[in-house]
Amino acid sequence: MKVFQIVGYHNSGKTTLVEFLAEELKERGYRVGYVKHDPKGKGITDKEGSDTHRVKPFTEKTALVSPGCLTLWWFKDFSLREVLKFFEDLDVVLVEGFKTERGFPKIVVGEIEDDLAGREEIIFRVRGGKDYKRVLEEILKALKS
Repeated sequence: MKVFQIVGYHNSGKTTLVEFLAEELKERGYRVGYVKHDPKGKGITDKEGSDTHRVKPFTEKTALVSPGCLTLWWFKDFSLREVLKFFEDLDVVLVEGFKTERGFPKIVVGEIEDDLAGREEIIFRVRGGKDYKRVLEEILKALKS
């Protein structure tokens, strides 16, 4: 299982990139998972137009991680590593958020230098939609290695 974090501030385009990548990877035969970080606990799972609703059609497993709750209806705090155990049987997991988590390659959307942990883990900086295919190429390259 390869994990890629897509990180950036609110409304920077993270979900649009995740949606693109998940669809493209699924079309190429990869089994894709999606983990959405909801640090403020305001996420609503599968409400039409929500992030999870947009990405879920292209994934085999989706999780929404909020304070004190994982959208598997388990009520405790979960670390990213604990959540990823549920996704170990997949080829690739796209993690949106967890910008302070270390240990995984990061794809940065927009400017977030002040809040980002693991700057050395950045593998790509997305400046706009024109970069999506290049990000996909980086992920596909990593999946083949």
